[in-house]
Amino acid sequence: MELLSVSETYRVTLRAKYLPVTNHRGSRIKVSRYEANIYGRDPHVVTVSWDYSLSIGENYAVAIAEYVRRAGWGGHWVSSMIDGGAVGVCVDAVKVGA
Repeated sequence: MELLSVSETYRVTLRAKYLPVTNHRGSRIKVSRYEANIYGRDPHVVTVSWDYSLSIGENYAVAIAEYVRRAGWGGHWVSSMIDGGAVGVCVDAVKVGA
């Protein structure tokens, strides 16, 4: 059984960025493809309102899950905190052959 490399599976990384409160909007999280400069404009960008009943990590996970849902993607996604936000990656292994 052969495992494909990440570049061969065309997997993407999602970047979730915190958007602070303004005079007209509450805090939000904006999620988009990290590789937009490689693949072109991201048609699935999503902005999710901050839920103050959730932890910071939970807010990012919810925003990433919403992006994945709206994009119509499947798989098991995990998020990890980074400076200024979080990243989301699909951890499913793509297998070729039997």
